[in-house]
Amino acid sequence: MKQDDTRTKLNQFIDSLNITYQATFVPTTQPKETVEYPQLHWLIELTRWPHVATFPYQQGIAHVEGYRHPPLRLTIREAEIQETFRRTCETGKIYRAASIRPQPAPDRLDVLYCLVSEADVLNYPTYEQWAPEVGYDPDSRKGEAVYRKCLEHTLALLPVLGGQANLEQLRELFQDY
Repeated sequence: MKQDDTRTKLNQFIDSLNITYQATFVPTTQPKETVEYPQLHWLIELTRWPHVATFPYQQGIAHVEGYRHPPLRLTIREAEIQETFRRTCETGKIYRAASIRPQPAPDRLDVLYCLVSEADVLNYPTYEQWAPEVGYDPDSRKGEAVYRKCLEHTLALLPVLGGQANLEQLRELFQDY
C-alpha cells in the first residue's frame, strides 16, 4: 500500500472517531553544557467527548523546521545557525532573518503512531515479560518506570479511542505507516 493511501485511510478512520487533537509547546531550558541533543517538548491533548487525555511528546532537533545537520567543521556562521535550532527547541519559535514564528506542531498521525505502538504494553501483564521484548533489563527500575508510564498512557488513550476494537483497528492501519 502506498504511503499516501495509508495516511488517507488513517485520517479517515481517526476523523470517524471524532477525536480532536491539540499540541501545545512546552518551553524547556536546554543548556548545551548539560543537554547534548535538544528536543522539542509538546503536550498533546486528545479529546473525544466526554473523554480527554493528555500526553507528553518529544521530537529531536531534526524536526525543527529548516533543520540541517551541521558539518563536521563548524564555521562561525554555521555555529550561529545551530544555536538558533537549539533556541527553537527551547522556545518553540523559529528564528529566521527578520521574523519569528511558531514551530509547527507534530503531525497527529506521528503522535498517534507512537501512542498506538506504546499500547503494545497491554500484551504483557508484567514488566518482566515486557522488558526483554523492548530491550530493557527485567531488573531495571528505570525500565519498570517506563513500563508503568506506557501502561498509564494506554489506559488514558483507550476511552478517547472508544475502546480496544478501535485501538486494534488503528494498530492494523499503522502497520504500513
